[in-house]
Amino acid sequence: MNNTNGLIAEQSKKTIAKAMLKVMKIYDYKEITVTQITQEAQVSRKTFYRHFRDKDEVLKHLFDSLYQECISSITNRGIHHYWDVVQCFFDFWEKHSETLKLMNQSNLLPQLFEESYGRSFEVFRSVKSEDIAEHYKAQLPYLLAYSIGGMNSMLIKWIENGMSIPSSTLISCLKEGFSSELL
Repeated sequence: MNNTNGLIAEQSKKTIAKAMLKVMKIYDYKEITVTQITQEAQVSRKTFYRHFRDKDEVLKHLFDSLYQECISSITNRGIHHYWDVVQCFFDFWEKHSETLKLMNQSNLLPQLFEESYGRSFEVFRSVKSEDIAEHYKAQLPYLLAYSIGGMNSMLIKWIENGMSIPSSTLISCLKEGFSSELL
């Protein structure tokens, strides 16, 4: 495939994913049809099926895109410290609060968060060196599971409360809580 076709294909995927989000503002995810998505995207069913098998694959593409964007924002900043990664993670989701709220409405957050666990290894390797990742190879799955689980639980609580607290305040409270004698 040449570059032009690749760019057109990526643009089509992006258009279809955005259309699905628009349709999710009106309908629960379970109720959404491929026809509704293609009509909103103004693409043919043939174009849809050239890129995706079904709406679940569109959702997976959307999750992949979001996590790639989140990881890029962390790596592009050259972040190397845990709390900076956590702050960047919450800043990212704060910018995508509307998408998170739609996912919550349709009970899709567990799927979204399931994707995050596998991505955490990718983030760790970009934030820390391969040597450190290798050195902590046995402990790393547990450390990352604890961290990602906590961040996702906190994200859910934040969404449930309307995301009314700025992410910077949220992380300050978290840091203070971990350094206090409350624990």
